[in-house]
Amino acid sequence: MGIRSTNKKYFSKTNTGARTRNFFARFRSTNATTGGDGTVSASPSPSPSPGPSVSATGGNATSTPGNGYKYHYFTSSGSLVVSSAGNIDFILVGGGGGGRTVDPVYAGGAGGAGGYIETTGHPVPATTYPVTIGSGGALNSNGGNTIAFGSSAVGGGHGGKGAGPDAIGNPGGSGGGASSNNSDSGDGVSGQGNRGGYGSPGGGRGGGGGGAGAVGSTESPSGGGPGGVGKAAFSGDTGIPATYGTPGPSAGRWFAGGGGGGTWRTDYGPTAASGGAGGGGNGALGPTPATAATDGTGGGGGGSSQPRSGSAGGDGIVIVRYSV
Repeated sequence: MGIRSTNKKYFSKTNTGARTRNFFARFRSTNATTGGDGTVSASPSPSPSPGPSVSATGGNATSTPGNGYKYHYFTSSGSLVVSSAGNIDFILVGGGGGGRTVDPVYAGGAGGAGGYIETTGHPVPATTYPVTIGSGGALNSNGGNTIAFGSSAVGGGHGGKGAGPDAIGNPGGSGGGASSNNSDSGDGVSGQGNRGGYGSPGGGRGGGGGGAGAVGSTESPSGGGPGGVGKAAFSGDTGIPATYGTPGPSAGRWFAGGGGGGTWRTDYGPTAASGGAGGGGNGALGPTPATAATDGTGGGGGGSSQPRSGSAGGDGIVIVRYSV
């Protein structure tokens, strides 16, 4: 039996072949596909073509490890000069906060890590972008801010010392650990870091500095509180070489770990508090000195003991990557 239709949009009364050609031409024009059950459906639109590749110079070093990205590493202030616009990913890490000088009665809290910012798909027109690297904080001092691409990673807060308000530790990108305060510590900046850990009421053990990935630990009978862990750059990107950051609990290179709190004497705990993954310095334990935070990670400095001072925070860093 012949096909009957009143839809003159697709059929011609005078030419059956034309009717068929018109019908299928209409569906071809919508990029249609026919399923196995004979139904007709529109094909998905093609994916957009990738945008233009960035071309840029600048930084203390660059690398192209063959994983589809080029990296620029800034461990001191400078500029990224973009000659071909596109999108970049970047991390900014502020300078880590310092530990404290020796107090005659109390162990010192550790320095907090510098603030950590990670941004992906950031558009960069062709121009010059200044990059400022925050210095690690000296003893009793906060770290410096790292600034680039319209963002500022705040320096870490220094550790607490003694009793009273100064025992709390300073706020910063991540906050400093407390000295003798067992209920308060330095606060971190929301989205960049975490607070420090609490100290012991008697002041024999300091709290750990906050890290980008976790709060600083509170002191325990083992000694001062360990520092909070940092974060793995670009969610564990393995293209960053081992000359930057530190190992961590998962793949990639880690940054912005908090310092370990100080332990007054060995009878207050047998173990020096470790810095958090991402460059935090270890706390002092009695006559054993604190270890320095790692420059280029924004790690926090270790806390003080009797008779040892704490350690300085680590300088910050900026890492830029883009597709090649």
